[in-house]
Amino acid sequence: LSMEEVFNVQSSVRYDSIQNLSKFKSKRVLNALYKLLKSVDPNIRAVACISLSQTDVQNSTSKDKVVKLLSDSDRLVRESACLALAHFKAPDTVETLLHVWRNDMISDVRQAAVKALHAIGTPEAIEGMRVVKTLQEEFNKLAIDSEDK
Repeated sequence: LSMEEVFNVQSSVRYDSIQNLSKFKSKRVLNALYKLLKSVDPNIRAVACISLSQTDVQNSTSKDKVVKLLSDSDRLVRESACLALAHFKAPDTVETLLHVWRNDMISDVRQAAVKALHAIGTPEAIEGMRVVKTLQEEFNKLAIDSEDK
């Protein structure tokens, strides 16, 4: 099969093939994954994102492309981006992940951001999560108090 056939929308081996790309660390493979991050198919973007993080190539280009996916319209792509950043363990993404945790409407995306923050584990990540957790606990107390009235 040619690369075009493998990544065709009707291909039965498409997702497995993208995932297997992570085993190769050549510049051609990285460029192929970068291109797949821009696919119109959100499933392809999500799988390519995770595959990119599993190449063990820790460079700013890869990380920056994954960070951009945190703003994707598809929740699965945003969730994959959070999990990919957990693999990168990049301390410079803490503020961005805290923003996702605080503001994303989808709980699965927020949970993936928490996993990434735990994986990064810097003092800033831990402190940011502590502050948000404290605020959430206060909110929950107020919600319970208002229900009791």
